[in-house]
Amino acid sequence: MFLNALNPLNWVRWIFLFLCAWFLAISWRDIPKAIPALILIFVLVVTGTIAWNDNSNWRTELLDNQLAVAWEQESYDTAELVIKRQLVRRPSDTSLVYRLGLAREFQDDLEGAAGIMRSLTAYKRYEPAARWLLKKEFIDKQSDQRSMWSSLDKEQKAEFGSILKLILDAAPDDFPVKQLYADYLMAVEKFPQALPILEDLSADQPMRGLQAAILSRRLGNDVSAERYAIRALNEVSRMSKEDPTNSVLSLAVAQNQIFLKRFAESIRTLQQGIERASDDDTRAQLRLVIGNAIVAWVTHEETLPEQDTLRVLKLLQAGLRYTPNHPRILAMVADQAIATVDNDDEQIAAIRQALISGSDAGIAHFIRGTAALMKDDVESATMSLKLAAEHMPRSSVILNNLAVALASREDPDLEQALLISETAISQSANPSPHFFETRGQILFQMNRYLDAIPDLERSLKAKTLAKKAHQALATCYEKLGEEDLSALHRDAFSKWEE
Repeated sequence: MFLNALNPLNWVRWIFLFLCAWFLAISWRDIPKAIPALILIFVLVVTGTIAWNDNSNWRTELLDNQLAVAWEQESYDTAELVIKRQLVRRPSDTSLVYRLGLAREFQDDLEGAAGIMRSLTAYKRYEPAARWLLKKEFIDKQSDQRSMWSSLDKEQKAEFGSILKLILDAAPDDFPVKQLYADYLMAVEKFPQALPILEDLSADQPMRGLQAAILSRRLGNDVSAERYAIRALNEVSRMSKEDPTNSVLSLAVAQNQIFLKRFAESIRTLQQGIERASDDDTRAQLRLVIGNAIVAWVTHEETLPEQDTLRVLKLLQAGLRYTPNHPRILAMVADQAIATVDNDDEQIAAIRQALISGSDAGIAHFIRGTAALMKDDVESATMSLKLAAEHMPRSSVILNNLAVALASREDPDLEQALLISETAISQSANPSPHFFETRGQILFQMNRYLDAIPDLERSLKAKTLAKKAHQALATCYEKLGEEDLSALHRDAFSKWEE
């Protein structure tokens, strides 16, 4: 008996017999009397299902209509309440969360809105939220887009880049965002990632090709660099021929030519631009670029195995004619005039003198003073360098050389020399070992051996200063009773003597 109860076939038979007996027992003649009750049960079931079904279309449409009305009437506090009710049922609906952020924005709760948008961007990768952050947190807050990058801290820069990448992934043809992302990648020095974007942009902005060329050269790929630059040059040259009076295009052509080291071509291009320019400001800008081209040309000449000194001097002479106050050209003029002070070639001497005569008075005095100092004509050097310092009181190089001159006289004014040397160091953003050597030697002459040691040790970095610095350091340590250190520097000095 117990085994029959466990048999599933018996259970099926018993249930079937029960249903048959129940069906036969129904009083079918009384069925019409039960119809109202059956209808009521059906209505209750349907109504209950509608009332308790959170995903009901009826409730969704009702809330959507309430939200639309609130939004249309600009009742954003009501809209926020409706959105929150919708989010209870649909918490993962990113579009609803986004609208909640907008409702916060329209209620002037920008901080709350930004928090919502950041969450959507970070966790949901929602592009509209990223665009909102780009506009509200970055672009709208900057009056000058060129200075935007420098005003951002490390975290903001990282967020800026991630926002741009998200938008560009979703909309790869968004040109303004692509421009911003290219500039971002260059700013953070992610050059390999920036190159394909710059190449893409160069189809509409040819000078982006020059940027790509510059990055390629920095990455050591000279072949790609030249290819990018030539392509950019061909395009801007075509545009310049179509609009020959456009100075911006002339400048673009020249910049590509300078990059390709076609210096003579670039200067001719800029000269033509100056002739066609319609106002003085444009002509002045183009002259400045000619100065930059000559600086690049001279720098290139100085890297060649056999430097043509006469050619360099002629280039600088041309540079002074176009941009007489160009700081880099003035510095190069000074360097070349001093470097050729012992050159007896008549042409070089003539051009050197012309350079001095054509330079600013302060530079001319500086050249004469430094040249005199190199020839041990201390009195003449002191006078010329004092005049140079009066014309250019903020030039640390002039002040340093003046300090050397004052300390080298037969009756040296060491206190004044020290003051001028310290001024030169304080005015220089990155003082060279020569500056420290000057101060160290002055302190050494004043018998302030302990104070002189740090400056003299800094000057050891320059090979041309090492011999004299070792000699002074040997004496300093000897005077301070440090015989071991003194012997060490004496040995180093002896090696230089050999």
